[in-house]
Amino acid sequence: MRTFFLFAVLSLTFPSWADQVRLRDNAPEKHVVVKGDTLWDISETFLKDPWQWPNVWRLNRDEISNPHLIYPGDVVRLSRDADGNIRLSLEKGPRIEQTVKLSPRAYGEPIIIKETGIPSIPERAIKPLLSRGGVGDPSDLDKAPRILGSRDARVMFGAGDRVFAGKGDGDTVDWRIVRLGQPIRNLDDKNEVLAYELIHLGEGQTELPGDPQLLRITHAEQEILERDRLLPAWKVEPIQYVPHAPDKPISARVAATLGGTVLAGAWMTVVLDKGIRDGLEHGHVLALYRAGRSVADPKCVRADKIAFLAGGEGHAKDCIPDKGDRSALPDTRVGLAFVYRVFNKVSYALVMKSEEQIVKGDRARNP
Repeated sequence: MRTFFLFAVLSLTFPSWADQVRLRDNAPEKHVVVKGDTLWDISETFLKDPWQWPNVWRLNRDEISNPHLIYPGDVVRLSRDADGNIRLSLEKGPRIEQTVKLSPRAYGEPIIIKETGIPSIPERAIKPLLSRGGVGDPSDLDKAPRILGSRDARVMFGAGDRVFAGKGDGDTVDWRIVRLGQPIRNLDDKNEVLAYELIHLGEGQTELPGDPQLLRITHAEQEILERDRLLPAWKVEPIQYVPHAPDKPISARVAATLGGTVLAGAWMTVVLDKGIRDGLEHGHVLALYRAGRSVADPKCVRADKIAFLAGGEGHAKDCIPDKGDRSALPDTRVGLAFVYRVFNKVSYALVMKSEEQIVKGDRARNP
């Protein structure tokens, strides 16, 4: 089988960049891509730091955002050249195709459905979280259509009901029905609202566009009320961008968690208080840190100045802390997160690894 090298081999010698790209112990010589693999999984098969994938493949910024697809059946091979430089190559395997017959059979024609390229991260880890809530950008929510009411003057609605709602954008027919929750505020400036938590109530579909539009509620998890809002349905598509470290310093904090939980662990989504305006982009990998505790810095004073004994006799080994002096312990790395959706002021990041439970206020910065 012919081997296609996707990108040029690194021109630097191995010792000069060995500290940047670290191979896993006992990294295999090849990996056959199977259905269910993700780009993150394959990266971890060869590299200790999956976000170094672009360095090995020598990707430019355009290729990071829109990489060449890897499909089930392809083979990723690891090798070194005569100078010790590490390189990866891709052998293209046969495309997996499926033939579907239309019905009725008399008018059926074969349709070829090609296997899609593998995603960057597991889609199953994203979809359930988003269906239970999310966050909304204030500017988007100001324009979101609201449920106005029904013909029979009811104020509470459920699955199967038809209601009137504000005018949509003309192209959207599938909607999420949400209710505003608590505001997510800037942890450094409490007066700034970065986003709003959204309570997921159900889904709806436009039956008759207009102003107002006629909407049929197709699914309800809670009672839906007048003034609840409509947002375009979330469409989970394969995430094809490459995991990579930011090319400039990023300092963010965990502002909230999705799904209504207080703590977050692996395969859960956290909301970071930084977004497009701060330089975050899809595919960024960030290390999560817990700030070190502030502890008293004990200072010893001459014990003979303190009357510990009735006779005023002190002990040189006795010390008392000076409460005015405190020291911060070092930050502790507690996890690793992959940014997969970016708004203007906040971002969704999937926790890929966690040494401890992630909590509001934890910091996120370059790995």
